[in-house]
Amino acid sequence: MSREKPGCLLICSAHQKGVTAQSFIHSFTLTSSAFNVFLTTPGGAPVEFVNIDDSNRQWITDFRSKGLSNPHKLEEIDSSKFMTLVIPDSPGALFDLSNNAELAGIINSFTRDKKPMCAIGYGVAALFSTLDIHSQKWYFDKHSLTAPSHAEILKREDFPSLPIVPPDFIRKHGGTYSASPDPSSLYVVVDNFLVTGQNEQSTLTGVQNLILLSNARLARTR
Repeated sequence: MSREKPGCLLICSAHQKGVTAQSFIHSFTLTSSAFNVFLTTPGGAPVEFVNIDDSNRQWITDFRSKGLSNPHKLEEIDSSKFMTLVIPDSPGALFDLSNNAELAGIINSFTRDKKPMCAIGYGVAALFSTLDIHSQKWYFDKHSLTAPSHAEILKREDFPSLPIVPPDFIRKHGGTYSASPDPSSLYVVVDNFLVTGQNEQSTLTGVQNLILLSNARLARTR
């Protein structure tokens, strides 16, 4: 008798700065092999893909033609129904996920239950939503994380207008930040149930680590 796949939340930014196409493709493809994937964005708004090129244009076109490409509303998610979550590299996350109260509730629920989570590149900013604005206490203080380096962030044309600089936020609020000095290489940090990847190139390795953590959790509960 076959077992139903556990649920995975694939959380994306709905901001015009978007979600990196290749990171989304790797995230969706890998998680779909192990989980029932549930795409969600703030307000259920469509995902705006960025960095589309000849290598991924057809995949994105085909994906957009399918019903599963229509995101569910983040505000209506019942986190108890999902075993894990993934946030691909999302430049827009700095603007709409980093301070999203509904997302903070979901992430806090996952951390309390120690459910595996993976955030890649600018998607790591989604974890910043768990900052308590009154006490300035951050849920991931004392955790080790990575995110885009200053060298990578400075290459953004919109750098002067960014609301948050991930390495600075992590260090300011008690986290331990590290990154590869080579922006073209992948770099992944695994801290207990949390996996973070430095950049788009880190997506495959990051999600693979998430699946390993999830398989280990499943083995303990069966």
